[in-house]
Amino acid sequence: MSYIDLHCDTASLILANKTELAHNDYHVDIQKMKASHYLAQWFAFFLVMKQDGAGDLFGEFQEMYDYFIQEVKKNEKDIAIARTYADYMRCKEENKVAAFLSLEEGEVIAKLENPMETLTEMGITLMTLTWNYENSLGAPHSINKGLTQKGKSIVEGLNHAPILLDISHLSEAALPDIVDLYKKPIIASHSNARGYCNESRNVTDEGLRIIAQSGGLVGTNFFSEFLNQSQNSTVDDLIGNIQYIYNQVGEDVLALGTDFDGISCNLEVCNCKEMDRLRSSMTRLFNSRIIDKICYGNAERIIRENF
Repeated sequence: MSYIDLHCDTASLILANKTELAHNDYHVDIQKMKASHYLAQWFAFFLVMKQDGAGDLFGEFQEMYDYFIQEVKKNEKDIAIARTYADYMRCKEENKVAAFLSLEEGEVIAKLENPMETLTEMGITLMTLTWNYENSLGAPHSINKGLTQKGKSIVEGLNHAPILLDISHLSEAALPDIVDLYKKPIIASHSNARGYCNESRNVTDEGLRIIAQSGGLVGTNFFSEFLNQSQNSTVDDLIGNIQYIYNQVGEDVLALGTDFDGISCNLEVCNCKEMDRLRSSMTRLFNSRIIDKICYGNAERIIRENF
């Protein structure tokens, strides 16, 4: 029973509270991941852009990055930064969690002269263009606008960097621009299906088809608002969302993107140590081969083919 999770916000929490990655009271820590036999976790560097554009967003990112890297180094027997498939396989062989890194809020790099080079040097392998506010790259799910010229430039640049595009939080109107410009697998790291739960943060059926055609993934988000628009995140709704995506686009698109440590609701799967509650319930619908693909296999394919 193994897992790869495409998105958690633990890096921002441990910095904000000066707590530890090894053990904490959040959804994700090393002890809990090891207990559930996590193969890999994408840790997002989540920054909130100030509406007036004030502040040093890249400086905040650098501080979060540095703190997280130090926490990984302190626990090098159990976790290591992974940038490549070779790194991932080394972690797997050494029974370490592979820590992949992502950036959540594209405005962080908007003022950099060489953004792709900077992110590549830092080991970022996945990035969103927006969070929930409009920025200089594009608009979020709540605003019907496509990409800006700067956003198009960033997307085109991702074609030539070892970084994949994450469309979570992005406006639906940006998808035609992405289809025109982007030539690699599209990831919706922590997004559900709008056909299952009618919430603008979720991916439309057309979006699911675009992701599937690109060879990409949709990571099921555990947040109740994106499952049933309540305060209770249930295993039945997680299964329902997964089944809906499976029925629309098949087994190769399915993955996990919990959004742990970035969500606040009542969780039936309380933290990453409890993932077997979801896996055991999947047996009602899927055989072990498909369950393995959902829990880690499809994400492992993305690592193998792109990094």
